[in-house]
Amino acid sequence: MKRIIGIYTEHKNSVQYYLRTAMAHFHPISNDEKDLRRFFECEKAAEVIYSVNSTFIQSSPNFGRNYVDEERNGADKSFYFKWVSFIDEPIHISNPYLHHVTGLPTLTAVKQENNHYIVVDFDMLKLLEELRLIEHNSVFEKINRLVMGCGGLLLGLVSVFLIFYGAYVFLDMLISSISKELIMHEIFTSIISITIGLAIYDLAKTLIENEVLFKTFNYGNDLQNKTLSKFLTSIIIALSIESLMAVFKIVLDDYSQLINAFYLIIGVTLLIIGTGIYNQLSRPKK
Repeated sequence: MKRIIGIYTEHKNSVQYYLRTAMAHFHPISNDEKDLRRFFECEKAAEVIYSVNSTFIQSSPNFGRNYVDEERNGADKSFYFKWVSFIDEPIHISNPYLHHVTGLPTLTAVKQENNHYIVVDFDMLKLLEELRLIEHNSVFEKINRLVMGCGGLLLGLVSVFLIFYGAYVFLDMLISSISKELIMHEIFTSIISITIGLAIYDLAKTLIENEVLFKTFNYGNDLQNKTLSKFLTSIIIALSIESLMAVFKIVLDDYSQLINAFYLIIGVTLLIIGTGIYNQLSRPKK
């Protein structure tokens, strides 16, 4: 919703000019269903159309693309028209709002036609797609969504396997009798497996949400920056645990290999510094 309104706000003048032009060229002969529905033939974003008389009483049913709502006929619309003014513009465009039937972000255009008013509800998402202000669902886009969706599902399966593997290692350690030297190794293995599994799951979830399900809602690079930061954070946590495990193992076995653990800790530290620098540079300028 926020991204749609953000795009609309950026191109508000162009969108409103298009709506006013479309409404200005529509002159139905009567309030009959056949005459009012002609508007749907040229405007794909229009969802509902109806007529209101001069006393602000709805004089026709709600005509949707695939339905007719007879219950709204005769409803009092004076409250809505209280905020409508035709002094500056002959066609009024409302602010964005969530439609009470569809639950989708909607714009309403009201046109004064002789002794009555014509009201049309527009689906904002379809409207912005029609005006090419957001991505159009081309064949390539469908193929891209299919590939991204399959990749995301496979990543999700891998993440679930890693999480269950970590749980299996931990439960196996509790049930079976293992030496004290292997207990810490098994615990750290379980933690690392679960941590990496959660990181991959979060990546798969974000990939499916923003590249498949809600591709048209993407706006700006802020989401990608947050996703990368979260994934890098998970990797840093896993490497930090691995470093701690290496230190414990070296302390118990051979002090001469302690320098290798030191190199690993230095690498994790550099990764933390790099992630911090990236987060600082990727912040939007105020």
